[in-house]
Amino acid sequence: MNSYLTAPIFNPILLDLPGPLAVSWYGMMYLCGFLFAYFFVKSHIKKRKIIMSTDEFSNILALIFIGVLAGGRLGFCLFVHPSYYLRHPLEILAVWDGGMYFFGGLFAAMFLPWIYTRKTRLKYLDVADLIIIPAPMALAFGRWGNFINGEFWGKPSRTPWAMVFDTVPMADRFDATESWVAEWIAEIGMKAPVSGLVNLPRHPVQLYELILEGIILFFILLLFRNIGKPKPRGSVLSLFLLGYGLMRFWIEFYRHPTSHSALILGSDWFTISMLFSLPMIMAGILGLILSFKRGIPNEIYGNPKKKRK
Repeated sequence: MNSYLTAPIFNPILLDLPGPLAVSWYGMMYLCGFLFAYFFVKSHIKKRKIIMSTDEFSNILALIFIGVLAGGRLGFCLFVHPSYYLRHPLEILAVWDGGMYFFGGLFAAMFLPWIYTRKTRLKYLDVADLIIIPAPMALAFGRWGNFINGEFWGKPSRTPWAMVFDTVPMADRFDATESWVAEWIAEIGMKAPVSGLVNLPRHPVQLYELILEGIILFFILLLFRNIGKPKPRGSVLSLFLLGYGLMRFWIEFYRHPTSHSALILGSDWFTISMLFSLPMIMAGILGLILSFKRGIPNEIYGNPKKKRK
């Protein structure tokens, strides 16, 4: 009996149209993520739980959308394949060919609303503490898109939920003539391949991230915000930075090193995503300490009739 799973094979194109008009499952997941965030905040406005107008929220969400797309694309081009895009700069615009980087999108999605709030009566950290709560669910939709595409799989694993991804290229498969590979194949009940290269089951890290950085982190932020005394300004955003940073750093141990998360500094385990996670962790810890020390209340929660200072 096989002690592993086989990942389902999906057609990554949902609606096959010419060039940039093609609708992919991954693009649809981005849309679902933004719709979730939109209806989450809109329900707060409708129920008069926060002091923010629909126009203000629409402007902020539009900037976040632009930031995620532009920042994610530029992050991919600058940190993942810089040499290629320096030689082919027009390819940066070919977003329909894929290629987004989370940390670039996160930075731009946080920076653009900061510029906007400086020109309004809104306080940036007040807004961020609300907008960041549905963000993990938007990330969860994105990871489901990665799973549909069969990309960003993990390292080989003997766990019962390990999956064989048909999308793993030959260069990342293993030689069945090596003793450890042959023993592994026999142990999990896999047939030896005719080609000599075996596609071993791997950690489905897309689903790990969907569950941990997505669903679980969403409920952690929601419960943190709602249970107990009102939380001070900046604390929810700080908890997101800390939670995501820790979860991403840990999951990187199970993720197969790729161009998106390449090994760096001559290490056999430390990746570029771990490097970017460290500032998030430190910022989250520092932010939580400072927010509770200052104890400044969040001004957008409360009676909508109350005027902002």
